[in-house]
Amino acid sequence: MRKIVMFFLMVCIVLPCLPIHAEEKTSERHSGIWEMEMSNEKKLTPEEEERARWVGVFANDMGIYLFDKKSLAKVENQKDQIQVLVRTVFNGPKLVEQLQERYKVKLAADDKVGFSETQMIFNVDKRKYAVIETKVISAHGVLLEDIVAKTTIFKSVPVKTFADTMYEVAKAFNQNQ
Repeated sequence: MRKIVMFFLMVCIVLPCLPIHAEEKTSERHSGIWEMEMSNEKKLTPEEEERARWVGVFANDMGIYLFDKKSLAKVENQKDQIQVLVRTVFNGPKLVEQLQERYKVKLAADDKVGFSETQMIFNVDKRKYAVIETKVISAHGVLLEDIVAKTTIFKSVPVKTFADTMYEVAKAFNQNQ
């Protein structure tokens, strides 16, 4: 199952990176003829675009984990470090209850804790990761907390965890660059 997930992730990462060359149209070929091109692709709404940028990679009793495929990038001046924005949609009843209690002062009556977004860096050569920033956001999009790391502390990637799955994504991205 893990190999299938990794294959799927690599396909999702590699395919958008492949260049697509369109046929150039010359004025000689279409001289004097007005041509209108219609695209079969329908335009995505902003909500659909937002959903399309997130790829689900892991789930456990705390939440569903996704990463922003557009955020994958090499860290400047660091050949072996990849940064990525990840999202955790909280769905564990105990965790949601604890978060509701923690942020109840900042939440409107009809709002609830929704998800967190975490900026991570993976050192693919040393199999380590660091959390740079974590934002906790309500279901209505209200920023509840923004935790910025004062220093970058790399930790070993534990096996069979979300960090392990994201490490594999970062490693595949690094190999394809």
